[in-house]
Amino acid sequence: MRKNWHYLAAMQLVKRIVEGLLYSNIFIGVCAVALTFTNQLTVGGEIHFDYSCWFIFASTIFTYSYLKVTSSGQNVYHTTHRNWAAENLQLSRNILLISFLATACFFFLLDRSVKITVVILAAVTAFYGFVQIPFTKPKIKLRDLGLLKTIFVAIVWSVTTVIVPLANDSVEPQMLVFLLLRRFLFLLALTMVFEIKDMEGDKENGLKTLPTAIGISNTKLLAQIILFVLMGIITVQYFFFEVSLSNMLAVNLSLLVSIFCIQPVNEKTQDNWYYFVLDGMMIVQFIFVYIAAKFF
Repeated sequence: MRKNWHYLAAMQLVKRIVEGLLYSNIFIGVCAVALTFTNQLTVGGEIHFDYSCWFIFASTIFTYSYLKVTSSGQNVYHTTHRNWAAENLQLSRNILLISFLATACFFFLLDRSVKITVVILAAVTAFYGFVQIPFTKPKIKLRDLGLLKTIFVAIVWSVTTVIVPLANDSVEPQMLVFLLLRRFLFLLALTMVFEIKDMEGDKENGLKTLPTAIGISNTKLLAQIILFVLMGIITVQYFFFEVSLSNMLAVNLSLLVSIFCIQPVNEKTQDNWYYFVLDGMMIVQFIFVYIAAKFF
């Protein structure tokens, strides 16, 4: 009896820790950094955690924390993020404040060229979730444009995790374009699937997203087709860029895992599957690429 009690207590503690990492947005911050590490290994370098990585980590946590708390058109505690924030109000505020201060501090440590890119991204992101677009009736934000929201998120993530960390590295423009394309298609597919999670809320708010337009099954199929196409592009481009065979195989294997993880998603899928498994595909890709770089 006592052993069962200790087991249940341990499981409850593990659950609270996992939920804390997911809903505080620390996990998604780690995912963003994992993507930058994948770039560093792909261009033949070593992993280095510099100011740009710290900036990406902190700014990702801040942006997602702020967006989750201030989503317009939704009930205050409609999402699991809101529920967790309400139950851990002081901790949520501390994370938001610390991540904001860290973002500001590391921004000033970035090189001038990187700062310009970040400012442009910040301005676009502001219109996405914080600032209403002027001269529109009714007043809307970029995230309210439904079908364009998915493309926008993929673009911002791609530039943030490719251009910002590699700006000071001697990477050929063709390679940067290749990495941007690879990253954009990967994140576009994941973001499409994430729209399924928000489907009911989008319907309530009158937003036309991909799942509401073509259905859940077709959305998943389209995301999986994009990943299959990406596998083909990576295989073809292996012959035109200085990308190792092991890197190409590692990324394609991670994309296959992503395709399989998309398949079970439906309207009843728990949020943890999205935030832990699907977001976790970014970390899985890094792990595969790291193993390929170090042992093959």
